[in-house]
Amino acid sequence: MRAGFAIFALIGVLSGASLIAWQGFAAVGHALELAGFQGLVAICLFHAVPLTLCALAWRTLYRNPKPDQASFIWYRWMRDAGGEILGVVPASGEIISIRTMIARGCDATMAIAATVVDLTVEMIGQVAFTLLGLALLAFSRPDDPLLQWTLIGTGVVIFFAGGFFLVQRFGIFKLLEKLAIKLIEDRGWSALASIRGVNRNIHGIYADRPRIARAVATHFTAWIVGCGEAGIILYFMGVPTGFATLIMLESMTYALRSAAFFVPAAAGVQEGGYMLIGAALGIGPEFALALSLMKRARELTLGVTAILAWQWLEGRGLLRVLRLPRR
Repeated sequence: MRAGFAIFALIGVLSGASLIAWQGFAAVGHALELAGFQGLVAICLFHAVPLTLCALAWRTLYRNPKPDQASFIWYRWMRDAGGEILGVVPASGEIISIRTMIARGCDATMAIAATVVDLTVEMIGQVAFTLLGLALLAFSRPDDPLLQWTLIGTGVVIFFAGGFFLVQRFGIFKLLEKLAIKLIEDRGWSALASIRGVNRNIHGIYADRPRIARAVATHFTAWIVGCGEAGIILYFMGVPTGFATLIMLESMTYALRSAAFFVPAAAGVQEGGYMLIGAALGIGPEFALALSLMKRARELTLGVTAILAWQWLEGRGLLRVLRLPRR
């Protein structure tokens, strides 16, 4: 599986590089120069807003007693960083965030359950966001061929969101718990003890429908607010864009990204999506490609910072354990 992800990642990176070469290094470089370092700083700071909203949605699902809001912002930062920087490893962001939560005293079963449900809820929020973009596109450009492609991407997201919900609903984690108990009893794998109770907690979270509705609404708001990041980059590049256009651009690009879930970090897919959809919305291909690259730069900047911070904390914890007196 890792080899497959690595191959898709390589193909994606080569595709992205080919798009830059095809469009022209000078043209793309000029657009990036217009955005500049100040644009990167601006979107890194702005990204704190949708990240905080996503963290609050996740915290909504966590049953009492729950960590404070600042802690969940930290956990979400770790989760995004792991997914963006270590995308070749499936679920790397979720694993890092759960490990961070447990290290800071969170109940392991609740941390796993809340994360699993939040993944589903976030996909539901994205479907609503994409449908909004589709509605705006259908209203403004009813004959645009992008409608068909975006519908396909939306269908993929709905399929996986529905499938992920169903495997939770019909007890996949109950089966995993039984397997974990079997391994604990037969082989003494005590590390698997944390999975006990996950299925019960997942069903308990889903049973609180008002809580689920608040989390979906918060994630949907985060998707809407997140459009401001593209708006900031295009502003610095001197490309004025209306908010409705930004919603169409972002919602359809992320639908394509989700449809290409097998490509780590949507390498190449994101770049091609921005160029294709941007062209249909009147955004020059060099600016659309530069927009994608600026977003990659933001992911790299915040992601590497988060991973380094996580490693530093992990190192401190390991040193603390090593310094304990041996009996």
